[in-house]
Amino acid sequence: MVQEDITSILQQQPLGLIFDIDGTLSPIAPTPDEAQLYPGVADLLHKAQKYAHVGIITGRAVRDGARLVNVDGLTYIGTHGLEWCDGHPSQHNVELIPQALPYVEQGKAVLDAAEKELADLPGIIVERKSVGGTIHYRLTPDPEQARIRILATLAAQHTPMRIGEGKRAIEVLAPLTVNKGLALRRFVAQRQLRGIIFAGDDRTDLDAVLEVRKLRQEGFAAHAIVVQHLDTLPALLEHADSLVQEVAGMAQQLKEMVSILNRS
Repeated sequence: MVQEDITSILQQQPLGLIFDIDGTLSPIAPTPDEAQLYPGVADLLHKAQKYAHVGIITGRAVRDGARLVNVDGLTYIGTHGLEWCDGHPSQHNVELIPQALPYVEQGKAVLDAAEKELADLPGIIVERKSVGGTIHYRLTPDPEQARIRILATLAAQHTPMRIGEGKRAIEVLAPLTVNKGLALRRFVAQRQLRGIIFAGDDRTDLDAVLEVRKLRQEGFAAHAIVVQHLDTLPALLEHADSLVQEVAGMAQQLKEMVSILNRS
């Protein structure tokens, strides 16, 4: 029944396919710079563009996400929806939504202070973005203690920036109502889509999964695929329209989707 649902949506025009990167199209790596797309995924994304508007939606900065995916012609949406680029940013302009501009310097100040305060904590990686950034603690000797200390360090700054969490990562975000769900809806509206399939795996993807449900209630053909890992958030599993196992399962699902589009 699930595959029949996906097949039905793939027959809609205009059609949109939009994917998270880390944990969805790319296995989780020890550091962000070490991540690589699962073999064959880039070619499948390129082929899917013949039939659909294909987007990438990530917590990474647009330029970083595009560096990893490296397929031109996609819509790259970065920092959970703060940054947009229609095409590869090496050839196209990156748009930062105007509401985020006042928080560029504040985000930098928070990360500067955190980097200084946490300098004695081994394994910490501070990833800077156009607004705010991410503090990764996957490589620390005691990740749970590192998490507690990072959160306490950020709380002591009394910053207006919003603090969020991902897998062994703490996000410093602009205090705006911006998330992957709202970005997904903007993508649908801009492309005037009738059908949309989203795939993600992490806490920040839940907003997009829930938005898919709202779109379906409004009459859109919409489907949310969740990539299941050992530590997948229970709410994601609860609200998913379908599950695939690990990134390998997502790559196989994408291959099947492209095959269906080819036959159509």
